[in-house]
Amino acid sequence: MKLLDQHVLRNHAGPFAFGFAVITGVLFLEVFKDFLDDFLAKGVSPLTITEVLLLSLGHTVALSIPMAVLVATLMAFGQMAADNEITAFKAAGIPVARMILPVLVAAALLTAGMVFFNDRILPESNHRLASLTADIGRKRPTVTIEPGRFVDQFKGYNLIIGSKDEATDEIGDVQVYVLHDGRAPDLITAPRGRLSFLGDGNTLQIDLYDGEMHSMPRAEALHEDIYRVTRFTEHTVLIQDVGSRLHRTERDYRSDREMGIGMMRTSIAQKTRQRLDIAARFGQESRLVAQKKLDLLDPEKRAQWFQAHRAPERYTLGAEDRQRDMVHMENASMRSYEQQIRQLQVEIHKKYSIPVACLVFVLLGAPLAIRSGRGGMTSAITFSILCFFVYYLFLTGGEKMADREFLSPAIAMWSANLTFTLLGAVLLWRASIDSTPIAWDRLDPRHAWAARRARRAAAGGGV
Repeated sequence: MKLLDQHVLRNHAGPFAFGFAVITGVLFLEVFKDFLDDFLAKGVSPLTITEVLLLSLGHTVALSIPMAVLVATLMAFGQMAADNEITAFKAAGIPVARMILPVLVAAALLTAGMVFFNDRILPESNHRLASLTADIGRKRPTVTIEPGRFVDQFKGYNLIIGSKDEATDEIGDVQVYVLHDGRAPDLITAPRGRLSFLGDGNTLQIDLYDGEMHSMPRAEALHEDIYRVTRFTEHTVLIQDVGSRLHRTERDYRSDREMGIGMMRTSIAQKTRQRLDIAARFGQESRLVAQKKLDLLDPEKRAQWFQAHRAPERYTLGAEDRQRDMVHMENASMRSYEQQIRQLQVEIHKKYSIPVACLVFVLLGAPLAIRSGRGGMTSAITFSILCFFVYYLFLTGGEKMADREFLSPAIAMWSANLTFTLLGAVLLWRASIDSTPIAWDRLDPRHAWAARRARRAAAGGGV
């Protein structure tokens, strides 16, 4: 049996590496396309681009590993079936379940590793990626200075240009407004100039040529100040803190995908306590309002209250309005906490359910490949895309239904695994008792048309 295990695992190693490389590459290209606009628009350095892409591999790998397991299972067992190795093993008295066992053990080890990865490594990778992309979003290089666009993002300066050469950063028809407290801004105009950054990468240098500087008088002292015009052949404006240099920061906030399982359970406990505190406070305040109204039923207390308040009718109306507003606010707060708790519960189940898909795809893919009797990459990729598409629909649809409280988080995240496991169990039972390959050609509409034609011909009815 040791030779059997080695043979089966050896047949899976190559297809798994191939599937993992292809699927990761495809998903990685999709991620790169999403970030490409920011990379080009923000002038991000190659080192930062590399860091972003490496951090993006976290959630890419979390999806590509189960898909690679399915591809490897379909390719390996499909090829073994096509080479009649499955038939030979059955003839030797080895059941199909025993052939699949070493792959299930390997998938179980992979599942355990993925649970650790999703709990410890992936949240930190997502958190660092979110922090880095936020820092890139705050970065404002020269590319944001476009012809005809009034730029008011710089502290103490406004700027507008008429033209710009992207290759040389030379600009034309330049107007720079130098802002001042207590008086109108100075205006610097020049027919041409050039944009550049100093060595620190955080100071924008604007070199202007053959222009004028107009100094405006103060608005409150127009009779004293003088309007000045200064002409120059060359003038330099330095604007600091323009954000062209990437400032790295660390975000304190973490979304559900940036938390490990322990952090999410702690957050759930905290939000549950906050929800209970709101309910207790709301109940206490409601009882106080009700008690005040009940006190007015006592003639003596009502008379005392009337003496202290000249407009007693406002007490009832005001209390009811405040009570209604409080109900709406407290109910909105409780619903918000409930929604956040459900989202965290969904994410916890997802961290387990996606790794377990490795086991499920082995249980589904092995008997499907054995009964299909087909080997090779084309059929494996076709089956994999179809299976994972259905699995993804289960996963995303279940997540939305859980968020909207149509399903519990557990059912929403585990329904795909449960459905595929039941289907795999049926296929495994059929593969154990029946060696007949699945007649895939019956799914071809041309086959159904030919069968009807043959039946009509046999019945003497013609075509």
